[in-house]
Amino acid sequence: MKKFGILLLTITMVFGSVFVGNINNSYAATSYEKNLKIGKAYNYDLDGDGHKESIKVYGAGGKLLLKVNGKNNTLDSSYYPGYVSYDIKIYDFNKNDKSSEIVYKWMGDDAWGTKILKFKNDKCILNKHYLDALLENYDSKTGMITFQELDRGRYNSFTKAIGFFCIHDKVKIKGYNLYNQHKANTDSSTRKNKYIVSKKLTAYTGIDGKKKAFMLNKGSKAYLYSLYQNGSKKYIKVKNSSGKYGYIKIGTSMIFKEDSCLWWR
Repeated sequence: MKKFGILLLTITMVFGSVFVGNINNSYAATSYEKNLKIGKAYNYDLDGDGHKESIKVYGAGGKLLLKVNGKNNTLDSSYYPGYVSYDIKIYDFNKNDKSSEIVYKWMGDDAWGTKILKFKNDKCILNKHYLDALLENYDSKTGMITFQELDRGRYNSFTKAIGFFCIHDKVKIKGYNLYNQHKANTDSSTRKNKYIVSKKLTAYTGIDGKKKAFMLNKGSKAYLYSLYQNGSKKYIKVKNSSGKYGYIKIGTSMIFKEDSCLWWR
């Protein structure tokens, strides 16, 4: 029942970020420039050149298409209105790069994701899909975007070592480039879970793995605070029962007892 309650809380938090009303706050996920309704035509200057692009989102041939200046782009190759929720909006994530983003969000029964697109005239320069992630907030002064993301997202390989989780994944946008950040903090539901260590582990003072902070013995408790990945280099930040923090290097084997991990799928 505890695991089920955490699942409901996590899903509510993730889904809730989509249905909050529009407010005048540059840090809010729902502070957007224009809502693009399916089947309706719009005009908006996407690339900041002073000329408005013609924009239309529509379904055809089982696909959801985005037409910009007469040229089609596929938002989704499987279009199921009534079964999947679709949301398309124009955002200005970075006030310094003079261009806007089209953000496509979709949600099904057990899967969801976000796609970010950017255009120059009719050419799609950026098209990046983040699976299992929904827009949580952003800072328009820096271009830093935060997703609320579950275990099928960018950090999906961590499930082999720690089970399921919910994190705040950060991505920075500048012009027509996206820069995935290497660190993601866990959300409150994941952070409150008591993980039981399945084997003796060494926690280090940093992600260089050089200086030992403390040892975690088999059967001891740990709390998960953040995930770090840079290529094949992967660490988790934990707090032990004494309140000390450290970084544990992970691989492809489970480091916690499975019945102490989160399993909501």
